[in-house]
Amino acid sequence: MSSSSRLPETCRVYLDLAPLPFQPDGSADLVALSPFTIEWGVATPWAATTPNVLKITLLDQGDRFSKSADLLMGHRITVTPDWDNPAYTALNYCLFDGYVTDVKILDNDHGKNRLSVTASDRLYILKTDCRKGPNSGTDDKAARGWQWWMQGTSDTTLTTWLRFDGINAWWFPYSTFPAPFPAEDRKSFIDWAERQKTRKVNGKYQFELDRVLFISYQNADSAKIPSFEAVYLRWTLDTVLTGPRVRAGDDNTDITIDSRYPDAGRVIIDADPTLSAADDYYTQLEAKFYHRGSSSSGYKTYEFNQDGSSLAQIEQTTRNGESCLSIDVGWTAYDSTTAESYFSNVEKTLAINAVRESNRRIRLPEVTFRGDKLSQLFMYAHARVVTFIGSRFERRVPATHGAWAYIGGTLTYDVTGKKSHWTHKVRLFPAVSTAAGAPTCAAMKALKSAATFADCNWKLGALRYVTKTGDEPA
Repeated sequence: MSSSSRLPETCRVYLDLAPLPFQPDGSADLVALSPFTIEWGVATPWAATTPNVLKITLLDQGDRFSKSADLLMGHRITVTPDWDNPAYTALNYCLFDGYVTDVKILDNDHGKNRLSVTASDRLYILKTDCRKGPNSGTDDKAARGWQWWMQGTSDTTLTTWLRFDGINAWWFPYSTFPAPFPAEDRKSFIDWAERQKTRKVNGKYQFELDRVLFISYQNADSAKIPSFEAVYLRWTLDTVLTGPRVRAGDDNTDITIDSRYPDAGRVIIDADPTLSAADDYYTQLEAKFYHRGSSSSGYKTYEFNQDGSSLAQIEQTTRNGESCLSIDVGWTAYDSTTAESYFSNVEKTLAINAVRESNRRIRLPEVTFRGDKLSQLFMYAHARVVTFIGSRFERRVPATHGAWAYIGGTLTYDVTGKKSHWTHKVRLFPAVSTAAGAPTCAAMKALKSAATFADCNWKLGALRYVTKTGDEPA
């Protein structure tokens, strides 16, 4: 792994996009002290979205903010690696960007006060901003009484909604004509987004649970950050055996250098790790869905949750009795459409598979990524799907086999770290693999390659993930 792919060992902290000094310099500026942490993520993909939270201590050189903790509230704070790229602003590929939500004044340090600061990223704003949005371009009677009205294609309304809160771009998959919230409900953007669980693929609606939401700054184009995005927690790659190489099926990348296949030997685990079963075991999945209907008296939102018609069976066996996972879903239907139409029009296999995978896979312990061992992609505080090659757990416990998503954790920056200043301790969640297949002996014998064993890069742990065979690319 080249050093250029790693995170720089120094970082910068900005207050209202003005850089803070690395060390006390006699000015009135605050100084960021090490260590600091960024806590992020959720426990399961279907849990409520939570903002990323920065916890940092600042030295108040000039006592500007030490007279009252409230003076720093609401200020913007940004943490970014010290990129050696003049084209980057403070925000390009930053690790945190948010607003101060809590401040405590600590005992002074050599006559200077220290401030314990907590800040939350823009997901906090998207969760708490419940203002009434624009209903422009719509029929007045149709829009009356609704907080936001999605007319026709809702992309324009969605873009406007996010820009109200400083979000310049988005990638959020959904295909329904959403049921709006009544104005008196005072719902937030995240309330709306978490209800959009269906997407139309090849003419068929799909019910999807395996995705999480985050704010992204990973873009060189400053006009496209920050961005509100979703990521799917599923493994879609074929792993291809070509003879001398094992390659990623989408781009023929040698998996020894592909960041989606981290070598388990580079991942740090506790000296005496323990495995555990899933905290929750669900035997049924319920979709409690909302739709908008119309009548001669106007529009109305209907809620359906009746007679078990929204239930899908996940498991036949139980653990401590029946347990049902209930999910709120936004859906489009009208008065003449019965509740049962939801189940005839929506494919539930993806959602069922996600819950079933969670039930049946043994959980790995928390693992730590370190900046000197893994690329910068493992240090960003948002979810990602990987396959660990050569994990010793897979040799002992078959139920740990498969792709994993890290969906939460704590990123720490500590200048006293001897190997790297960056450590990222994450919790793992089983990802469903849609890349089905296993080569037969005949398929492997059919491979034609002039390579010798000395040319091969096979890893025993990688071969169990091979789903296809193919010729070595030119």
